[in-house]
Amino acid sequence: MRLNKNQLIKIGFLVSFWVLAAVFYIFIEMALEYYIVTSYKVHNYSYNLPRVLLIAVSVTFFAGSLLASFEILYFNRILSKKSFGTVLLIKSIFYLFSIFIFTSIGTVISASFILDKSIFHFEVYRRFIQYILSPKIWAEIIYWSIAIFLALFILNISEKLGQGVLINYILGKYHTPKEDRRIFMFIDLTSSSTYAEKLGHVKYSRLIQDCFFDITSVVNRRCVQIYQYVGDEIVLTWNTEKGLLHNNCLRTFFEFEKAIKERSNYYLKEYGLVPEFKAGANFGYVTIAEVGEMKKELAYHGDAINTAAHIRSECGRLKKKLLVSADLLSLMPNIDNEFQTVPIGVVKLKGKKNIVGLFSVEPKSSMDN
Repeated sequence: MRLNKNQLIKIGFLVSFWVLAAVFYIFIEMALEYYIVTSYKVHNYSYNLPRVLLIAVSVTFFAGSLLASFEILYFNRILSKKSFGTVLLIKSIFYLFSIFIFTSIGTVISASFILDKSIFHFEVYRRFIQYILSPKIWAEIIYWSIAIFLALFILNISEKLGQGVLINYILGKYHTPKEDRRIFMFIDLTSSSTYAEKLGHVKYSRLIQDCFFDITSVVNRRCVQIYQYVGDEIVLTWNTEKGLLHNNCLRTFFEFEKAIKERSNYYLKEYGLVPEFKAGANFGYVTIAEVGEMKKELAYHGDAINTAAHIRSECGRLKKKLLVSADLLSLMPNIDNEFQTVPIGVVKLKGKKNIVGLFSVEPKSSMDN
């Protein structure tokens, strides 16, 4: 399976966090042993820090890479539609079992190095049995449970807030309003009222859940920040550089459309229809500010985002799937290589004083990465 940049960053964060946790644990263990030796003169202090660090970091890096990859690539998708309680139970069992396995492996390897004997030697086996029966195993399980779930908690909070938002909160970057140039895209479900009447509000809500679930892989691949979910509408945003790179801001919509079509059999079976979407995109300066007291979030204010919303509203009247402002299109000189653009003309958007040049955009053929 090919990893995208966002998945690599998440895996890298988890592995780095757990390796640092292993180093921290070793230093705690070393300090405790030194305290016991110097205070109670139990035995001579013989803690081989370099060797123990090497074993701990190696085992943690290997185990962390496996667990992080499984978490990001499989767990998130397998458990995405399970209740929070079910997810918590399954993950707890899985990670507690993994902690026991990998701490046991680390113990066996350490005993083998310390005794200078094969891992299959009886004395190494005896040391392992002592470890299993000692209170130390519970201390390690508790410690690693905290370390693993703390890392997953931080990652989960970061995903809930959106890419890059958590670090901005921590740094207080937008505590005072800042101006930024950004690309916005409003994606809205076509014929939403008809779908809602046909399906009923419960089944309609499940349809929206499925659709927004299908956009996840595209979001990860195209460097998108999900700004808001508003009913059956999703608002996406990019910084200028990432949005223009590989025409990400346009590819996102068509790859989302492709993902829906690839699951058309599922949608037909579950809902009796294959949902279609329309979108409007624009570019410009906005102000970013941290708002709210009880529930904080980053908010974008400015004409650029309002214009993008109004452009999306024009899709129904003009019977177009994707409309893009002339301002955004002017930043994409190589767009004709993979997209067909059709000028709509200068349009006065509802609720806007200024006129806006609009283009309809369609893919010429299947898009490669």
